Amino acid sequence: MLALLKQKIIINALLITAVVSISILSIHWHNQMYLLHKQEKIVKSDHERINALNRQLMMESSELQSGVTVYQKSKEELLMFAPVKSDEVSI
Repeated sequence: MLALLKQKIIINALLITAVVSISILSIHWHNQMYLLHKQEKIVKSDHERINALNRQLMMESSELQSGVTVYQKSKEELLMFAPVKSDEVSI
């Protein structure tokens, strides 16, 4: 009888230990998932900011390149030159 009671206590202790350790591991896992999600949100917002800045720089570069192309074409093909500024004003 005493051996059976001792065996029950050992089994119960092992089960309690297993449940507690699994609970602690579950809490740790959830905490790690929360931290990973938080870091993912930060990286995603940084990525969106960098993409927006890249798009803005590409637009500015495109506009600048377009202006330079028009200026060169007007000088070479249309023979247009910038007006010469003079001090006299003719009316």
